[in-house]
Amino acid sequence: MSRPEAAPIVARLAVALIDLLSKPLGARARVFTKALIMERLNPVWVNETRFGPIAFYCPATWPYSRSDMAKEPGTTRWIESFAEADAFWDLGANVGVFSLLAAKKGHRVLAFEPAAVNYFVLAKNVALNAFDERVTFLNIALSDTSCLNILHMSNLDIGGAQHSFAIADSKEGKAARGFKQACLGYSIDDLLKVHNLPFPSHIKIDVDGIEDRIVAGAKATLRDPRLKSVLVEINSDAAHALISRELEQAGFIWVKPSRGDGSRGNQIFRRKE
Repeated sequence: MSRPEAAPIVARLAVALIDLLSKPLGARARVFTKALIMERLNPVWVNETRFGPIAFYCPATWPYSRSDMAKEPGTTRWIESFAEADAFWDLGANVGVFSLLAAKKGHRVLAFEPAAVNYFVLAKNVALNAFDERVTFLNIALSDTSCLNILHMSNLDIGGAQHSFAIADSKEGKAARGFKQACLGYSIDDLLKVHNLPFPSHIKIDVDGIEDRIVAGAKATLRDPRLKSVLVEINSDAAHALISRELEQAGFIWVKPSRGDGSRGNQIFRRKE
């Protein structure tokens, strides 16, 4: 989403004015004043989609940028192709852009977002749209094993990305230098065995670096004919070969992306007819 050119100027002036007006107050009162202002601003953007309006809570610039849903048109078209009764698992949901779209379309959704800073906004977005009966959102990671481990954060930006679970690196090499958040992780197969969850018709895997591990931890799920398609973000030839081989062995074929599909790394695999 393009940012209005005047917006940063207006924001700086507003901050300066708040600082000026609150200066006569005591130190604690100044913080309380700013907290009241932040609560009452309530930055919400409503995106008028083809399925109806979707509200997005935008407490920072990253959630605002994601709220136009224009970054990955190929992913949007993939979700639009789902059959009416299909269930959608969104691995790496971030603030919930694609989870909300699928829910608005009427699908049962499981949204997985391990980063606490993003999970709060995801929860807020589910609440804003009254999707809590349709979207189950979980603050856990997915991997090849089930364990308690570390989510290595590349940043603490609201709506940020490039975090890495259980390995001290992300695809951009940033996570090792960041904040460490303890996090529960599951393999997809274990999660379905332990908990009574809706079986996925479609799975999106966009977790910035351990997609291959998640696929390795879903061998039984991938071979279940109820799973119709998988979208995986793949950003290297080696990962593409590894993940493609695993999915082909499970009965999927790669769908060549159309031009203009957005993120070049997003690859869709559909079950052979």
